[in-house]
Parts: sequence; C-alpha cells; structure tokens
Amino acid sequence: MIQYATQRLINSVWTVGYKVINENKVEILSYSRENPIGYKQEKTLNRGGLIETDKRIVTHLIIEPYEPFKSWVNGSGKKYEVINPKYIFDYK
Repeated sequence: MIQYATQRLINSVWTVGYKVINENKVEILSYSRENPIGYKQEKTLNRGGLIETDKRIVTHLIIEPYEPFKSWVNGSGKKYEVINPKYIFDYK
C-alpha cells in the first residue's frame, strides 16, 4: 500500500510516496512538489523528511505526525532505511 508524507518549503508542498517493507525499511516510490495529494491532504498526512548523503543520495526517511505550523521534520519520528537509494530528484 502506498503511503504519503509531506514537507512544506515556503509555498511548495513536497510529497514523498513510499511503501513500508518492514518495521525498519521503506521503498520510495515518488518525491515531487507537483503531487496534488500533498496539497489537498497536507493537514491529514504525516510529515516526511529525507536524509541525504553529501552527494544528495537519499538513505533514510523520517516520518512524524502532522503538527500545525511546523514545516520541518526534526528527527524525532520513526526513521526508516531506504531500500532504493537514489539522487533526491530522480524519484518521479
């Protein structure tokens, strides 16, 4: 089942689509600021933060509950290892 999480950056809502593989791993299916689900359901979806290497390869996803007026993920949520690491903008 595809799940979604968002992160607001100024006027854009970045939405990550992912599939939980097990309690510690996820597969990222999409990452975009053009996904209408993120804009329509932002207040009902979790917050999602991507952890990247210095070469912008995504290694982990952090999921936190939505909180009004909070746009950044602070790392206190559930951390998952990404099983399909890629350059951050290569997820379509």
